[in-house]
Amino acid sequence: MRYKIERTFEYNKDNGPFESVSNKNNKIKKILGKYGVRTDFFGFKTALPIGVAAGTIHNLRYMEASMKDGFELLTWKTFRSEHRLAHRNNGDYLGHNIIFLPSETISKKDMGALRTGYIKQQDTPEFVSVTNSVGMPSPHPLDWVNMVKDGQKLAKKYNKAIITSVVGTARKDDDIFALARDYAFLARFAELAGEKIIELNLSCPNVSGKEGVIYKDIKSSKIIAKTAREALRDKNTKLLLKLGYANKGFYKRFLKATSEFIDGVVAINTIPMKVVDKKGKQALPGGLSSGTCGYAILDRAVEAVENLAKAKKELSLKNVKIIGCGGVTTPDGFMRHINAGAEFVMVATASLFNPQLPLQLAEYLAENKIKKRI
Repeated sequence: MRYKIERTFEYNKDNGPFESVSNKNNKIKKILGKYGVRTDFFGFKTALPIGVAAGTIHNLRYMEASMKDGFELLTWKTFRSEHRLAHRNNGDYLGHNIIFLPSETISKKDMGALRTGYIKQQDTPEFVSVTNSVGMPSPHPLDWVNMVKDGQKLAKKYNKAIITSVVGTARKDDDIFALARDYAFLARFAELAGEKIIELNLSCPNVSGKEGVIYKDIKSSKIIAKTAREALRDKNTKLLLKLGYANKGFYKRFLKATSEFIDGVVAINTIPMKVVDKKGKQALPGGLSSGTCGYAILDRAVEAVENLAKAKKELSLKNVKIIGCGGVTTPDGFMRHINAGAEFVMVATASLFNPQLPLQLAEYLAENKIKKRI
């Protein structure tokens, strides 16, 4: 068991994962052989471009477990410039921050509608869906900087790549320039710790501050991206922006405004839904709306990647990578993201509830004799 869903995020962060994980990398490499989806991700070359998105790497133990599973690119759960506990943090470790959902596809017209959540898993690991309300907690910077350094040592050991995800904290009376400076401080701090790929998280539906939906404000997003880029000292440090769901027109305007400062975009984050328990009461802390992840959002996530790819093509942006994220719990979901235009595919829910996915993907690519180069 990777994550005890009936316990809080803080309990899982302090104690998980709750199983011994074997190293599957050699087995995956042998199965894959000459097949795979070959890509060069800022100098990191792989034939299995599947990784873990920001959200489920809570500590070095989770980091190493995902590396052993065969995930190639690992993203630290988003860090802040201050220590912050997750929702439900009264210290007694009672309650939960994640619940399971039925895996029916969320259509455009159903986005934001009401769903019922459950403590018990509703579908097989290949079709798992969850919702979470955590609130982007973070260790203190003096603690997470050491995690970043130690993570780089693990990456070297297992021949993996790492992204450090950061988010600015919108404090009372701060304007956008103060928020941008906070993002920039975090990016530079991560760079000083040895990080070469940094994600600015502009999208998280489970926080009350404006940083949770800042991507919707293109002008502010440009200020954040520009300020962060100017704070970085190494010209080879890569900067990514984490976005939420949008149509092609919005993405085109967004990329036009920010592309000169960034090296890629990660999309999507979760889709907000109203979630209640079987009694019709608010199911999770932090508010009625929470971020939905897993198989249920696959169609919308693939659609977002398609929209980004079209916008990128129309703007002739060859140097901005698209990292697909959302709904990938099966090899088919991975291939849908790749065929939509993703140059790397990230998972969150599957890394906790179907961590066999890299092995399943290698078997799928080999069995279907898939040889593709991005």
